[in-house]
Amino acid sequence: MSNSKTILARYMPLVVALAILVGGLVSLTLAQNSFHVVLQKLHTPLQRPLYTLPKVLPPFRVRQGWADSKLSADVVQVLGTHEYLLRKYWDSRLPRNAPGAIVSLNLNYYPTDFATPHVPNVCWIGIGLKRIHDSLIVIHNVPHANGTVSNMPMRFLSFAVPESGFSGLPLIINQTHGGRYINTAYTFQVDGRYVPDPQQVSELFWRRRSKYGYDAKIEIDVRGPCTRAVARRQIAAFLRAALPAIERRLPDWKKLNARPASAKAERRPAARSAITTAPAN
Repeated sequence: MSNSKTILARYMPLVVALAILVGGLVSLTLAQNSFHVVLQKLHTPLQRPLYTLPKVLPPFRVRQGWADSKLSADVVQVLGTHEYLLRKYWDSRLPRNAPGAIVSLNLNYYPTDFATPHVPNVCWIGIGLKRIHDSLIVIHNVPHANGTVSNMPMRFLSFAVPESGFSGLPLIINQTHGGRYINTAYTFQVDGRYVPDPQQVSELFWRRRSKYGYDAKIEIDVRGPCTRAVARRQIAAFLRAALPAIERRLPDWKKLNARPASAKAERRPAARSAITTAPAN
């Protein structure tokens, strides 16, 4: 009898831990079923790797000799994802040294929505840049991969050009220009929708009932100082040129969440099916 008590006492912590674990899993399942919310999101696959983005997006192109930037292991750890693309494009309509002629695309993809996207209004200020302007803008008539056109929200920031350069930020040059700034703009694709603010990323994700969840930051940096008007023009031009190709790499949200045809047929009332299949007059 004493041996039985000894064995029970020895394994009691394990039994209690297992009971708590099972109880937690049951509670999580009940909560998801009751509120129709999926808390355990699956890894959302890209349609294609980000690096397959074309190097020619007329009128923008990657010049010969330019290579995609690679981040160190430490920076990748801070970034929170290995799925990123840092690439320079030149607007072939302009001389290479013209203000706004070169832009940098910064794509960061988070396949489960749990990482907090890094944004210039936090990172750039953290290395000592002074933010001068911060506004929400709308880029009109932006084409999408599915052939539609819409207006895109973006957060548009301008920073003062510092008197000394920073080795970690190639946008910086060692001189000051009156009326010119270091300019950038970004937006996020979250579960197939676009929002310009990191807080909205979390709000959209936690409202979703899908088993999938992802977000991607699309950031466009204007290389070198220029006016805000020039920067906004170039950011808009590049977004219109690049977004369809970018969307062909990001997940196809509708396809991921589409119900099988058999399931749709089972849930559709017979009378309604007859009406929808009737020939048009």
